Formats: sequence, C-alpha cells, structure tokens
Amino acid sequence: MSPAPAPAGRDPADWKTLAVAIVSHFEGCAHKGSDGLIHPYLDHLAKPPVWTRGFGRTYGITESSPAISIDDCKAELADGLVNYAKSCLAAAPNLARRPACLAAVVSWAWNCGTGAFRHSRLRRAIVEERWKDAAEYIRKPRTAGGIELAGLCKRRDAEASLFRSGLRDVLT
Repeated sequence: MSPAPAPAGRDPADWKTLAVAIVSHFEGCAHKGSDGLIHPYLDHLAKPPVWTRGFGRTYGITESSPAISIDDCKAELADGLVNYAKSCLAAAPNLARRPACLAAVVSWAWNCGTGAFRHSRLRRAIVEERWKDAAEYIRKPRTAGGIELAGLCKRRDAEASLFRSGLRDVLT
C-alpha cells in the first residue's frame, strides 16, 4: 500500500478534503460484486462483528442493506465524515481552529467510533490543549480483534502525521 496522500492547504473548509483522502486511502472500498456494486459485508475484526459497506460505513448498515455504486459510496463517505466532524467538534470545539487536526481526529473516529473519541485521552488532551500528548494519543489503538495490525499501525502513523502538520505553531 502506498503512503497516505500528503496534506493539502490549510483553508478551514479543507478538513473535509483531508479527511476523505486519508479515510478512503486506509478503508478502501471493499466487496464489489459481479454486478459492479458495493455490497455490505460482516467485518469480523470488529468485536463484536459489525455490518459494513463501502469506505467503512457501519452505522445503519445491515445484512439486507442495498448494494450501491462506488460514486454512492464516495458520497456516503463525505456525508458521514461531516456528521462525524460535528460530533468531534461538539466534544472538542477547539479542533475548529485546526483543520488538519480535525481531519485526523475524524479519521480516527471513523475507525474507532465517536463514542470512543468522546471518552478518550485523545479528546481530553485536545480540550486541555495538551497538543504534544494528543499527537501521541492519536497513534492508539493499533489493534483490531486484540491483534496489532500493520495496516492499522500505518493508518495511526498517518493520522498522527496529519495531526502534527496542524500543530506546526505549537510543536517545535
């Protein structure tokens, strides 16, 4: 797998471009059927296993959810990330001033869940503006199903790199 896309500019609206790039890179779009559509699948690495579709969407997905096109998956991802960003910003409003950090946290939450973010040391460090600590906490967790996975480690390292890129003014 090639490295995650490099961060783009720092326009406040740019968080979404950054988040879509990193999430789509690491999630991929799995389970394309012979009909050319993307079908739901049961992710057995999640504990408990969870129905998933497209670029890692789990909310509202069941075994009987319809298959959709790749373009629909991309739109679903963008819409989902906006909703995740709202939840992350509600829990850590100071992320609004740091688009790259917001994108990294939204990617992390897309993978771990917004509930996990709300109860995390990562969120607490962000709220308290302990940016160095937050830059380390975003590198966790690195396991799925109790096993450290190389792909997940690469994702966490990419999220940490993106997060740190939004902290150039405070990290020296």
